[in-house]
Amino acid sequence: MKNFNYFFIFTSLIILISCKNGGEESKPNVLFVAIDDLRPELKCYGAKHIKSPNIDRLSEQGILFNKAYCQAPHCGPSRSSLLSGVSTLNYEGIPLKPSDLAPGKITLPATFKKAGYYTINNGKIFHQREDEKEGWSEVPFSLVNGLKGNNHLTFHEKKSAKFILEKNQRGPFFEAPDVPDNTYIDGQTCDKTISDLKRLAKMDKPFFLACGFVRPHLPFYAPKKYWDIYQRDEIELANNRYKPHNSPDALIGSGEFGNYNDKNIEYNSDEFHLISRHGYYACISYIDALFGRIMSTLDDLGLRDNTIIILWGDHGWNLGEHNYWSKHNLLYTSKNAPLIISAPGHKKNVKTDGIIELLDIYPTLCELTGIDPPKHLEGKSLVPLMKNPNKLGKKAAFSKWRNGTSITTTEFSFTKWDDNQRMLFDLKKDPLENENIAENPIYMEKIEELSKLIEKRIDR
Repeated sequence: MKNFNYFFIFTSLIILISCKNGGEESKPNVLFVAIDDLRPELKCYGAKHIKSPNIDRLSEQGILFNKAYCQAPHCGPSRSSLLSGVSTLNYEGIPLKPSDLAPGKITLPATFKKAGYYTINNGKIFHQREDEKEGWSEVPFSLVNGLKGNNHLTFHEKKSAKFILEKNQRGPFFEAPDVPDNTYIDGQTCDKTISDLKRLAKMDKPFFLACGFVRPHLPFYAPKKYWDIYQRDEIELANNRYKPHNSPDALIGSGEFGNYNDKNIEYNSDEFHLISRHGYYACISYIDALFGRIMSTLDDLGLRDNTIIILWGDHGWNLGEHNYWSKHNLLYTSKNAPLIISAPGHKKNVKTDGIIELLDIYPTLCELTGIDPPKHLEGKSLVPLMKNPNKLGKKAAFSKWRNGTSITTTEFSFTKWDDNQRMLFDLKKDPLENENIAENPIYMEKIEELSKLIEKRIDR
C-alpha cells in the first residue's frame, strides 16, 4: 500500500508537469518589434554602408523577406491594416485606426490576450492613442504616457532651441547631442522592454511583448556617437535626383520635412541630402543598438529558444530618390518594407523573394502560436513560405494612398489614380523607377491585366 501511494504521488506529479508543459507555458512567446519609417536600408538587405549588426544577426537566425509591401505608405493606415488584418483598398480616405478598416473586429494583440497571453505595449505600435487600450494586459508605455515628459519631438541639444518653427513650435529636423541612449524616447522604450522581459520570465503564462521604436522617423534625433559611425563626406547620394520621366502630375513628394525647422539649409541642396541621409543612417544604428540590448536580455534570461521574434517596418521611405523624401507616394521605395521573422523550429539564415503583404503578419503569428485566426482576416499565413522560401508567395501586393491604388508583382509596379492618371515601371529593367512606361503601346496588355487584378481585389 505504501509503495502504491508513492507510485500514485509520483504519477500525479508527472501528469501535473506534463499538463503544465502542454498548457499555456508551452506556447511560444512573441517579441513584436516595430520600427517607424524604416525602409530596407540595412546591411542584411544589401546596404553595405549601414551599420546594423544586431538586426543583421536576427536575419541570420530566421527568414528575411525581400519583397514585403505595406498596404499604405503612411504610419496610421499601414499599422491599422497590419493590426486589424484588413486591407486598405476598400476604405475611402486615410484609415488611422484599425476600427476604421474592421469595425467591431478583434485586433492582433487582443487576439493574443484572449488566447491567454500576457500582452504589453511599449512605444509606438498603434498610431492613435485611443487604440492602445484594448488588447493590452497593462496600460501601454507609449508616446501618450509622456515617458518622463519626453516625446519623439523633444530636442536635447542646446543650440536646437535657436531653431523653432513658428507655425507649430517644433524644433530642427536634426541634432546630435552627446547624451546617453535613454535621453531620447526610444532609449526609454528599450529600458522598459528590458525591465518587462525580466518580469515576464518569471510569469507562468506566455507573453506578447510589443516594442515600437520611433526612429528613424523625423526628426533625426540620435546621440552623437551614432552620427560618428558615419563620415559625411563618404555618404553617397541618390543618382536619380529627378522626377521619373513621363510621370503623371499625381505623383508628388511628401511635405513632411516642412513640419521641422530647416536650420537655414536649402531643401534638396547637396548639403540637405547629405545631412538627411547622415541623420537617417545614425538613427538606424541607434535603434539597432537598442534592439541589440533587448536581444541580449532575451538570451541572458534563457527565453530565446521559445520566443518568436518579428521585426518590421511600417512602410518604405524615400532617401532623396527623385528628390523625394519621406513616404506618402506609391513608388517602390515607399511601398517596400523590411520584415524578418525568427521562430523556433523554422529555417535560419534564409531569404525569400516571395511577395507578401504586411497584413499577412496577423495570420502568420496565429499559426506559429497555434491560435485560431479570426474569420475576418484578409491576409495569408507566411508559414508555408517560411518552410519553403523558394515559393513564389503572392501573385501581387496591393497598396493605396489617398486616391491612388498600386499593385506590385515580381516584374512590375503599376499605379492608377481615380482621375485615370497612371504609372507603370518595369522593375526588372528599371528597378529605380526612372521611366514611366504607362503610355507605351507595348505595355497596354500588361496594364489591362494589372488593372483587372486591382479591380478584382477591390469590392465595388
